[in-house]
Amino acid sequence: MTGTPRVSPFSRRWWTRRRVVVAVVVVAALLRLWAAWQLPVDYDEPVYIKAAFDYAEAMRAGDWNAVIDYAGNREHPPLVKLLYGAGVLALGDAATWDSALMAGRLISAAFGTLAVLLLALADPLAGAMLAVHTLAVKYTGQAYLEALPLFACIAAVLALRRSVGRDRWLYLSAAALGLALAGKLSYLPILFAVGYIALWERPARRWDMVPYLALAAAVFLLLNPTLWHEPLPRLAETLTFHSQYSRSAHVQQIGYPWFQPILWVAFSVPWHPEVFFYGGFDGLIFLLAVGGAWWQWRERRWAVVWAGTSMLALLAWPTKWPQYALIVVPALCLMAAGTARRAYRWVAEQEAYWEWLREMVPKPPRAFWVGLGLIALAFVGLYVAAGVQVALEQRHWTHLTAANTPLPSNTVRGIAAAPDGRMALATGAGAAIWSPSAAGGPESWQVFTRANSDLPSDDVLAVAADPSGGLWFGTGAGLARYTGGRWRVFHAAEMGVGSDRVLAIAVGPDGRLWAGTQAGAAVFDGTTWAPPPRGSGLADALVLSIAVEPAGRGVWFGTGDGVLRLGVAGGTWERYTSENSPLGVGGVADVLVDSAGRVWAATLGGGLGVWDGATWRVFNVANSRIPSNTVQSVFEDRAGTLWVGFSWPTQFGGALASFDGRTWKGYPAGRIGFSGAEALAIAQDAMGRIWIGTQSAGIHIYSP
Repeated sequence: MTGTPRVSPFSRRWWTRRRVVVAVVVVAALLRLWAAWQLPVDYDEPVYIKAAFDYAEAMRAGDWNAVIDYAGNREHPPLVKLLYGAGVLALGDAATWDSALMAGRLISAAFGTLAVLLLALADPLAGAMLAVHTLAVKYTGQAYLEALPLFACIAAVLALRRSVGRDRWLYLSAAALGLALAGKLSYLPILFAVGYIALWERPARRWDMVPYLALAAAVFLLLNPTLWHEPLPRLAETLTFHSQYSRSAHVQQIGYPWFQPILWVAFSVPWHPEVFFYGGFDGLIFLLAVGGAWWQWRERRWAVVWAGTSMLALLAWPTKWPQYALIVVPALCLMAAGTARRAYRWVAEQEAYWEWLREMVPKPPRAFWVGLGLIALAFVGLYVAAGVQVALEQRHWTHLTAANTPLPSNTVRGIAAAPDGRMALATGAGAAIWSPSAAGGPESWQVFTRANSDLPSDDVLAVAADPSGGLWFGTGAGLARYTGGRWRVFHAAEMGVGSDRVLAIAVGPDGRLWAGTQAGAAVFDGTTWAPPPRGSGLADALVLSIAVEPAGRGVWFGTGDGVLRLGVAGGTWERYTSENSPLGVGGVADVLVDSAGRVWAATLGGGLGVWDGATWRVFNVANSRIPSNTVQSVFEDRAGTLWVGFSWPTQFGGALASFDGRTWKGYPAGRIGFSGAEALAIAQDAMGRIWIGTQSAGIHIYSP
């Protein structure tokens, strides 16, 4: 007989299963690449990338003792950080902090995708659940230590279940177990699942575990260079660190409840809605796993043991970081998949007997389903296109908060760019200095409070940088200058003003510093303080803002009653108040002299005023597209674009807008990166990025 060979039903089923596995892996890879691209820098990533640079430098020099004896971040095994270091080496001389971070994230995403592949080969539905699990996507899409040991744990369990003796699967499982523990010691609870499979599912071959454990220990030692010198003392040092850290002040301060690991796996990740645009299915997976635990105990007892023992270990351990819960997720996916299949079989059996759907559901023609599918694809396409557009805009924004950086407070009242690229920050809980990253290192921070410096108050209200690199901080209890690691503090009596509450600072081109307080203003020439020339009316005035003209011919003061200009050469004064200008009442929170010589006044209720040298014009909600008449800050970038921060007069929050001289552009809250908090201060760094200090959301950085 001739013709096309018949394909057995088994082959057809295998081909269908293979296509499902491929689709699951593609989805897993895309979601992890999306996360790697979109997620902001997380808490531990700078530590691991710094170690990667250090390892790369040692490997490039062939200094293997430096690798073995590396003291940084020794609480975790070095294997994953060495892989990140290999990524830095692959980048060569082009390696920068950002490119190294992305290389580390791609390595992590690769192992996270391989973990999904392993689980999908054993159970495609469980693999699909792991592919979309938001906790797994997050921590295998960032440069954390989780992806490799997660992959190895799955390999160790699945290979051991396939083993029938001292075969390759047994030894593959042992090697995978050693690899998992060499990746991160927090995956130790997988030993409970391995022990159960070995002792209860394979009782006739218990002695096979002797070579199994020996090989696992050998692989762990081989892949952990830190232990090559003084293995026992160093291993004890690592374990002791984790025990002590679990009782540290940091862990106690966070104060997660004992049941927090359950919450990590019972709900989808809430922090990054722009990344997890599909909402997440973590809660459904958890409910299916727990709800079907009784049946899974009968069908997949080993998965229940894996989930149960690992969760008990997490509940008992005082440190409750979310990434620790990742060890439970594959077991939950296996249990949930089993429950879902069991439920489907029950429904199918009922339908086969009662034929409810056959009688009740209409049978439209194929054209109907084709049309419905095209409409669904159109909606999905529009949704994805909108999501990509938002994501591309999100790439312009970075958020620095007290939660993800050493920023001491989310209230940032002032920002100043120093000549050397540093950014000085005035916050509600101290002063901070941000320094840009150098090759081979992360960005760095210095934080100053009354406890660790001579800063007169943690309530920092204003900041300025002088041409020599000195940084000035106005506080609620005086003015302080920081330069060369030293502080100098000035109080009201020495400054000749009536209040220690320094609200405004500005440095002129001649190096003189002007300071405005709650009761008066003064100028410092580097040696002595002097009051402004007589006739100003500033003796006891509330001075909210100060700006010095680029040529130094005039100084502008924003007060509680309008704007004053001092002509420096002649000591003459010009006053623009609600009585002789359209600025209105309420005070001037910020004042700016732009590159064209125009003066901009940010009023607290009267809109944004601009003085062209002859007349005042006011932008308000009635005659322009500004969102509010309450203006908190105004700044001109190097391209000549004006950036303006607003607040709402009767409710919490604010807005941000820019003005190119012709058109106003708003930055809607939430959708494209701006939080909607009051924008109290705006500045530009050496890289051209716009820094926005807010009342309650830390700092937003916009890269035009």
